[in-house]
Formats: sequence, C-alpha cells, structure tokens
Amino acid sequence: MRRFAILLLALIMVGCVSFKSFTGTGLVKVLPNYLDEEGMHTDGVTLLHRDNYQKVLRESPEKVNGVRYDVNWYGSGEVLLRLELRSSKAGAKPMVVEQKVDATVPRSHWTGLLLDEATFKEFGHPQAWRVSLWKEGEELAHLKSFLW
Repeated sequence: MRRFAILLLALIMVGCVSFKSFTGTGLVKVLPNYLDEEGMHTDGVTLLHRDNYQKVLRESPEKVNGVRYDVNWYGSGEVLLRLELRSSKAGAKPMVVEQKVDATVPRSHWTGLLLDEATFKEFGHPQAWRVSLWKEGEELAHLKSFLW
C-alpha cells in the first residue's frame, strides 16, 4: 500500500510539472479548412466527418471555393492576427490578411481568417502559411506550415 501511495504521488508531481499554463498571449494551433460552394468545411458533426470531407476537397480542387484558417490563441486584450500566404499559382505574389480581435477574458479563443471565393480564385491554392500574433507592434508568437 505504501509503494502504491508513493507511486501515485510521483505521478501527480510529474503531471503537475508537465502541465502548460496559458499565461500571457500566444498561439496554440492553426487549422486550415477548405470550403465548398456552400461555405461548409464538413458534411457532418464529428471530427471524422470533417477530416473525411477535407480529404474529398483536397482530392477534388474544382469543389473548393475558399479557405478558412481557424486560429486557436490565448490571452486577453486587443491583438492583431496576421496570416501570410504563399500561392501555388505561378507568379502570384504573397498575400497578407490581418484581423484585429479583442478578448476580455484571459483564456483560449478561436478566430477564423477567411479567404472568400473571389480572393481564392484570384490567388489560387495556398501552398504555405504563417500566422503571427501582434500586440502594439511587437510580435508575440507565430506558427507556420512545413513549407514556409
């Protein structure tokens, strides 16, 4: 019984040490989602539906009418989310999309950055992306795709 209590205490201590607290402001993850002609990124309610539908859209580029980058960030106050994109279309210049967001509660938030149908058709399929979080002209955090 004593060994069990010591093992349990050790596991709890390791768990507390590895816990990441979200203090300050930063980025957690970015989910690029292709959108169909109705502006939908999934055909069901589960994550499995979403993943399967995204695979269908990736394999059938003619069905894609836009892209939405869902950004999970944490913090509070007014910040600027900046999305930089590089296109797979030859000769296309990089694109920057910015959106100011304000959060009153210091917790995790989701914000969508949208490339609508007209912009998507002109720009082409994004090949690489970089999302950064700015506050008062200072970059606080960034995440980028593998090809950036």
